[in-house]
Amino acid sequence: MSDLLERILKNTLTAIETGREEIFFIAETARTETQRLTNELAQLKTDIAEVICQVDFQEKIDRRMRQKLMEISRAYKKYSEQDVIAAYAEAKDAQVNLQLLQGQETQLRKRRDDLERSLQQMQVTIERAENLMAQVSMAANLLQGGIVEALQAHNHEQRQEMGLRVIRAQDEERRRVAREIHDGPAQTLANIVLRLEIAQKLLEIDPSRVKAELTDLKDLVRSNQQDIRRIIFDLRPMALYDLGILPAISKYLKNFQENYGITCELRIEGREKRVLPAMEVAIFRLIQEGMTNVAKHARSVKVDVTLIYQEDWIIARIQDYGTGFEVNSLFTVSGEHYGLIGMRERVEMFSGLFSVQSTLGKGTTIELSIPSRHEEEKQHDSDSDSR
Repeated sequence: MSDLLERILKNTLTAIETGREEIFFIAETARTETQRLTNELAQLKTDIAEVICQVDFQEKIDRRMRQKLMEISRAYKKYSEQDVIAAYAEAKDAQVNLQLLQGQETQLRKRRDDLERSLQQMQVTIERAENLMAQVSMAANLLQGGIVEALQAHNHEQRQEMGLRVIRAQDEERRRVAREIHDGPAQTLANIVLRLEIAQKLLEIDPSRVKAELTDLKDLVRSNQQDIRRIIFDLRPMALYDLGILPAISKYLKNFQENYGITCELRIEGREKRVLPAMEVAIFRLIQEGMTNVAKHARSVKVDVTLIYQEDWIIARIQDYGTGFEVNSLFTVSGEHYGLIGMRERVEMFSGLFSVQSTLGKGTTIELSIPSRHEEEKQHDSDSDSR
């Protein structure tokens, strides 16, 4: 039974790791596309401003031409036939130019509105991807930390409960990944197929329009690719695996500050020490989820993140200066504070401590404490098992 459970847990962990890589790829694509849309929107707003100035100028010319026609109409005997014809031609040209500029302004405004809607959708996609990344990573962490626990459990009921927990986590993450792919990249790919069919028909009807259509398609493919890669990047920050938790958190806070415009400051207390990889990933993901709550709900202009190293504990503290909320309702009101409730449950799974302090109008402080197992303990356990 022990060998079978070990194989199940390790196979499940491998499957989740594979899914995490896929989400990472999606995330990077989403963020790259968001940046592209943001740049395009900024340029578009500049173009709209220029066209508005041209429209205003052309309206003045149009009014002047209309005024001239009225003067000619009132005293047409003073003007020759050629003068009248020239005045009418100038007025017509002025009107046509004005209509063209107004049409161009309308098209640019419509494109701007479409871009703003696309940006909003991309932001929602990124937010959902971040939540999905946290869930997938936490599932992997639970498995990494749970394999030893499961193999050491002598009670049949404990083993059964561990197996059920693994199955539930795996099923939930599969559904999440399927939903995210369906709502994001799958929809984009369907749109790409449709646009390709349009381009194929245009090639037969109006080849001159195919180039513009292919350019849009290239941008669409590139943006979709960027979204996927950014999800992958947020899901599995390589700095965490290569350098440790501090560089990973520092890089994450830098990106967080750039994305949300919220000032972030990282403080370290105590002497840094490497702990088991599962612990580092768990702490990183908990901080990431806490910061996500700040971005969603706190309305704070600043966040202080403190990491405290003690002999047997690692403490992470996230303090914002936003709206705050009523702490008494945190675990009693149905349908609210799912993020914080999930954080508490995950901390408790690691036999840790979780607390929230909040004051309306002054901000919120989240503190989580996780007992640390160091690399040397891992080696000691390995040596003991071999003996």
